[in-house]
Amino acid sequence: MCGIVGYYGYQDAYPILIKGLKRLEYRGYDSAGIALLNENSRVYKSKGRVEDLENMLSDKDK
Repeated sequence: MCGIVGYYGYQDAYPILIKGLKRLEYRGYDSAGIALLNENSRVYKSKGRVEDLENMLSDKDK
C-alpha cells in the first residue's frame, strides 16, 4: 500500500510527519521516507517500519 503525508507551515515538520506516517502504518509497510524542504533540502528513507526510519534518524540532524 501507499500512503503520503504532507505538512506545510511554521512548526517543526519532522514530528508531524512521523506521527502521520505512523497513523498510516496499519495499511501495511515495506519502507518509509521523509523529505524536508527548507534552506537545506534532505530526503531520508529506509526499509521496514516507520520506527526503523526514526531509529536511523536518531543519530542524524533532522
